[in-house]
This record gives sequence, C-alpha cells and structure tokens, in this order.
Amino acid sequence: MTAALFPALTNSSIETSTQGLLTAVIPPLEGEFLYQYDLREHSNLRVGDVVQVSLGRRITNAFIISINSPRDRESFADMSGRSITVKHISADALTSHAFNEEQLSFFSWVSKYYAEPLSKIIDLAVPTPSYGRHITYFSLASNWELSLQRISEAQRKALDFLVGASKPCSATEIRDACGVSGSVVATLVKKGILEKVTTLESEGQISQSDALRRSASLNTEQLTSVQLIEPAIHNSSFSTFLLHGVTGSGKTEVYLELIIEALKRGRSALIVVPEIALTPQLTDRFTARLKESVAVLHSSLKASERWKHWEDLASGKVRIAIGARSAIFAPLDNIGVIIVDEEHDSSFKQGEGIRYHARDLALVRAKLSNCPVVLGSATPSLESYQHATSGKYTYIKLSQQYHTAPPPTLEIIDLNSVKPWEMASRSISPRFLKSLAQVLQRGEQAFILFNRRGFASYLQCSACEYVIGCPHCSVTLTYHQNGNSLLCHQCNFSMVPPVVCHGCGKTAKAAEKKEPLFALRGSGTERVFDELVTLLPQARIGKLDRDTASSITDYVEILQKVRANEIDILVGTQMIAKGHDLPGVTFVGIVDCDVGLHMPDFRAAEKGFQLLTQVAGRAGRREKQGHVILQTRVPHHPSITKTTEQDYLGFAESELAIRQELGYPPFQKLLRIIISGEDRTSTLGHASTIASLASGYGEKHQVTVLGPAPAPIEKARGLWRYHILVKSPSAPILQNVMRQVKRDSSGQKKVRIAFDLDPHDML
Repeated sequence: MTAALFPALTNSSIETSTQGLLTAVIPPLEGEFLYQYDLREHSNLRVGDVVQVSLGRRITNAFIISINSPRDRESFADMSGRSITVKHISADALTSHAFNEEQLSFFSWVSKYYAEPLSKIIDLAVPTPSYGRHITYFSLASNWELSLQRISEAQRKALDFLVGASKPCSATEIRDACGVSGSVVATLVKKGILEKVTTLESEGQISQSDALRRSASLNTEQLTSVQLIEPAIHNSSFSTFLLHGVTGSGKTEVYLELIIEALKRGRSALIVVPEIALTPQLTDRFTARLKESVAVLHSSLKASERWKHWEDLASGKVRIAIGARSAIFAPLDNIGVIIVDEEHDSSFKQGEGIRYHARDLALVRAKLSNCPVVLGSATPSLESYQHATSGKYTYIKLSQQYHTAPPPTLEIIDLNSVKPWEMASRSISPRFLKSLAQVLQRGEQAFILFNRRGFASYLQCSACEYVIGCPHCSVTLTYHQNGNSLLCHQCNFSMVPPVVCHGCGKTAKAAEKKEPLFALRGSGTERVFDELVTLLPQARIGKLDRDTASSITDYVEILQKVRANEIDILVGTQMIAKGHDLPGVTFVGIVDCDVGLHMPDFRAAEKGFQLLTQVAGRAGRREKQGHVILQTRVPHHPSITKTTEQDYLGFAESELAIRQELGYPPFQKLLRIIISGEDRTSTLGHASTIASLASGYGEKHQVTVLGPAPAPIEKARGLWRYHILVKSPSAPILQNVMRQVKRDSSGQKKVRIAFDLDPHDML
C-alpha cells in the first residue's frame, strides 16, 4: 500500500471485531483511499462495487479495488507510524456492481501502458451511475378481496380496471381509463386493496428478440473461416484472427456463427464497431438471429439508459454487448469472443484525454480473458496486415461477395483532361452526370462522396486575395450557404461573412458593380448537393454529413429513407462509407478523390485507399452489378490506381516498403507529444526543453527524437501548438520516456502537454 491511501484518514476509530477495510478510487482524483465498513451490514462487498463515501464535506461515489484483511490495519499503522483511523462508508453504501476482478486487471494494464492513474482509467471506462426517474405503479394487494367492504362507485371502477388489466398500472393510466381522481387510488392503497410498486422509468430498453435462431447458408469461405476460429472458443485460448473480407463478403454472418458458439458454451460476446450509427443496424441483425438480449453501449445514450445497460452486463443478465469505441470496457464476464468490425477505422482511436485505441485494447482484453479476438475489414490496417504476414495473427481471406452479383466496375475520370467549360457543373463531369442519369432511369440509387463539409472551403477577396481565417485557429473558415455563415471546423467559431475586407478595406458595396467582394473557393457537400439539384431536378436528393446528422437519430433517419427508397441520391462525407448494406445502391461517385491524399501524415495514402475502397464497396451489394466513378487530378496516385484494380495486397506491400524505409509503424513505435500554449515563443521554448529531456532519457536506448516543429494545424482554439515525435522499436522504452517527461513537467502551468502513444492523427 502507498501513502496515497491516507487522504481518507479521520479521527474515528476502528472496531477490529466488526469492521472491515476496503481500498477505493474516487475518479477523477488520483491515488487510492482507505475506508472501513460494518462487516455485519455489508458482508457481500466485493471488488468492483460502487459505494457511497464521504470526501471532505460531500458524499461521492467510490469504486472498490480491493477488500483488505484485518491484518492490513497493522501494516497501515506501521507505515504511518500511528494508529490507523479511517472514515466509514455510508450506511446505504452499496449502490451497484460496476466491474469484476478480470476487468480490474484490464484497467490496471491500460493504466500502466498509457502512464495514467488507475482512477482516471476507471473514470473513462465506467459510466456515471444514474438511475433515471422513478415511476410508481399500483397492483392488487395479495389479500385484496378481504378489504372490499364499503368501497365507493369510483373505487369500484378503478378496482375493476386493475383486475382486467392483469398488470400493475400507473395512476395516470387508471385515471385516464376510469375517469377517477388520484385520491381514489390513494384511498384504495390505505384500505389495503392496492399496493405501490416503484420502478425505474423505461427508456430505450435493451434490444431483445424471441425469434429462434435461423441458420444462415454459409458459403465455403465463410464456413472455413468459422472452422478456423471455433477451436479457440472451444478451448478458451487467446489468439488473434485477421478476417480480410472484401466488401459484401458476409463477414457479419461469420461473426454471428462465432457468437452463437460462444453463447452455447455459456460465455459472453463483445462486438465493437467504429461508428455509433452502426449499432442499430447490427443490433437488428443480431436480435433477428439470436434468442438473446443485446446491450448497446455508446456515448449518445441517456445517462440512465447507458447505466441500465451497463448494470445488466455486469450482473450477467445480458451476455452480448455491442457498441462504439468505449464498449471495449463493457463489464462482461467469461468472454468467449471479441469482434472488432472495420478494424482499420481511425474512429477507434480516442482523440482527446487518454488517447487509447479500442482495437489494440481488444487484443489485451482477449488475452486476459483467454478468448479469441477477430479483426474484420475489407481494407485492414497496415499494422494488422503486417502482423498477419509475420505470423503474429492468423490471416483469413474472404475473397468473394456473398451474393451473386459480379464485383463493381471502377472507372477513373482524369479532371485534367476535361476543360472547365466542358464540365456539367463546377464539380460534376459530363461522364459522371451521364452515369448518374442512367441510374435514375433504371430506378436505382446512388451514393455521392465528397469528403468535405460546407459550400466553399474558404472566401477570398476578389481585389487583394485576402483569405478569411479563424481568429482562434490557423485554418480558413468554411462557408456554409445554409445559414449564410463562416464556420471553423476545428473550434466551431462562426461568423456572418463580412462586408469589408480586412486585407484591403474594400467594401461589398464598392465591389458589387464588377464582382462580389469575396469569391467562393473550393467546394463541399453543400455545393455538390445544390449542383445535383439543378442538374437533376426530378431526383430526390438527400445529404449526410455532420451538419445534417448531428445525432444518431438524424443519422439513422436519413439512412432509413434510403432503405425505404425515399431518396434517389445521397450526397455525403465519409459517413456514407461506413459499412452500410443498402441493396438499392448500384452507383457510387467520388467527386474528388484527392481530398486528404496530400495531408502531412504518413498514413495519408493508407487512409485515402481505405476510404475509396470502402465507399466503392457500397455499390452493387445484391444481384445487380455496381458501377463506381472516381474523379481525380492525380490519376496515377497509388491509392487511386490500386483502388480501381481492387488490389489491396499490392497497395499494402508497396506502402509497407516505404514505411520500413522511413521507420514508421508497424516497424517502429511512435510517441507524439503535443505542447500548446497562449504565447508562441514561450510554447516553443517549453517544447524545446521537453525534446531535450526526451533525447536525454533515450540516450541509452534506440530512440529517435524529431522536433519540436510547428504542428500542421499550428494554432487551434487560441493556443499555439508544437509537436515532438519519438521513435523506438520498443513500446516500454516510449512508456519510460513518457513517464519521465510527465514527472519532470508536472508542475508546468503555462503550457498544456498531451501524450499520444501510437498516434493516428498527426495534425
């Protein structure tokens, strides 16, 4: 035990015969706290329980991380040099069971890997206990017939209604059905005819289906995949499988078979997906095949709903959990299989706070749980592919689409060869428009990808070429025609387009005679949407981006309209590429393939290839062949040529060769340190000091320190940003560097320091 326990010490005494000790953490406070409890009242306390404790003058939740034996008091006393006195937990201490000991081992591993206190990991993993609003129902008392003398006509009506209902009813239900007042119900309770039943308000009940399992007809590749993975479930052994299946190859059917095998053996299953919006689609498919409840975990749930699902998993009432990134912490016991769908997706990486990667943690959790983990993707991350080719993972390939349609045809349009006056619109080429019109004539549907929001990327003065930028970030403001606003996509600052240019002082009134004061530069989903509405007025066109779908409800509603054939053409950002199975979509058009390809990020080519391949896979997922058009000004870029050739292996091998030469993952481990502050010069000075510290710590090891250098987005939310990149073949070496830098910079208040082990975003 450490001295961190002693903030909980008080002047109360311990009664050794009846009092027990427990150690708890109180997020987000660092350290551990010692409390005592009455053994007679709380004999069933266990690791992972949430208890109510006093901390200073307030009552708060604490999570038990160990139950201490009476002998521990002596060691505590010896360490402190005085008798141990600790606070009691509250009389009604036991709130709920939040996690088990296996999870605590997992939390401890995460704490060590990311060099963060255990309390912060638990704070990140476990949702805040929330119990929603209580509703009172009324039911017939056990001996209600014995109390029927002298009841009024109104009371008789209420009683007859409840007898007929055969279930508890709320006061509102009784009042509306019988036309009686609340006092009538209260009188029946007093007479012993009715009794109160208080329960939590039902909100978003766990998905459940009573349908019996319907066996799917697996093709040879799917059946082989299941047979390769099943032994690890049967033997409760850890192993990692990379399921590389082309889009539409039926990976979900493989997942279902594996989950069924785990459930048959009395074990549980965890499925992690990259997007919250994918959870309803998967949940529907799972509940249609399994006679099991499915709990859903993600940040968009109401607090009480999320906690209800969490409790049901922790208690063992529910054995299947599906969710986005944070679902990797689900309180499942005896896990039989962990599945990470679309394992390549960067959404699995947390971008703020503790920057964990859910896919990587899935491997750790599977190892601690003695179960297999399946990483599924049509475009595996290069790290996973390299691990598979080196034998660290078992590689399984699904090379054929599950349905009978041939693979989609892919066509490149080189925009360099199309004159501006030949374009059907600013963004749409004649060939693109012709193909789209043919899709509409056949009564089919289309996805149009443009991976940039807004109407114009920026506004530029027609006279002096001044560009309007964000006052808080080193990025331009994007023009959104809907609302006539300029918006920063970094910090959400917004403003109305100015009428005076800050560069030359020219006004809109003086400019309007010749041309507008500000010219619209670049494009976005809004502009493409408007162009298509003009070009194809008969089409029903929708849009899916962060502006139109700010919540999961909006997201699901838009996709449901596509499924119901109420939308012919859906224009969107990368949100439309995320694993959607929409059989009516036979055409995919990518307006500008070059967006993102030239970002200052060593993963830019990989991300570009993955996005293009994934969105192309939305076309022709049933009987009809799909067609894909890619518009670009760099037609010979490997990300584009390998997409059209549908050659993942060729792309992976060439890109891995570049990574190995430059010393990037998967051949080296990376630690990115981001230093940000209000004063540019001071921030750079602190960054230089940290770079020197990191170099000093790594002198005896194979460590390369690059930087400090200005971050690609040099200023964000009013803070100047510099970053340092530390390379090493060993994660433990980088962890040591991270701990040392944290220790020596812990008192620094003028700058913020963020540590990103295994970074995915280099901006």
